Amino acid sequence: MYKTKFLGVRMEREIYDIIEKVTQEENLDKTSAIKVLIKEGWKEIRLKKALEQYGQGLMSVDKAAKMAGLTVSEMMGEIASHGIKSEETLEDYRKGVRLLANR
Repeated sequence: MYKTKFLGVRMEREIYDIIEKVTQEENLDKTSAIKVLIKEGWKEIRLKKALEQYGQGLMSVDKAAKMAGLTVSEMMGEIASHGIKSEETLEDYRKGVRLLANR
């Protein structure tokens, strides 16, 4: 049994041109270029969703990091670079770290 699946796709010229550009710039075949674009796009979508949910107070920084596929430190950097303010106090954070350390 194959681990891959075939997918025939019709797309706008603009998207096709993007694939062509990635193919040339990264020295890839079209299939690899599409895979790279999808994986990178998916990472961006997950990061955006994690940032939104964190910013709305719906999840903690560690859960947001997990959703985005980042370390907590990297996620904190993303949060800061997007200007998102935390409702979590320093003491809340320290308490969370202590709880994690005692697992």
